[in-house]
Amino acid sequence: MYAPGWMTGEIETSRKASAIIGNLTALLGLLVLGYPLAPATIRTMLLGWILIVVTIMQFISGHFQTTQSSVTVTRHPYSRSSERKRIAMGSVEGAR
Repeated sequence: MYAPGWMTGEIETSRKASAIIGNLTALLGLLVLGYPLAPATIRTMLLGWILIVVTIMQFISGHFQTTQSSVTVTRHPYSRSSERKRIAMGSVEGAR
């Protein structure tokens, strides 16, 4: 079967154009599928690294902290510690 030279060149050009358009379509499909995943992945990684850095900073600042609290805890003057000890030991009869 014989085809003229101009027709053969046209078919070859059409085949190349169709392959390029097919590849561009596949690339566009990957871009459309991957576009929402990339920002979510970047955001998740950024949040994870921020949490790791903050945790390390809190550990370091808490580990080397030497200041004491200004709040002092004292016993209330009306507390009856002896009665609490008897209740804890199970001997409530002696209180009456």
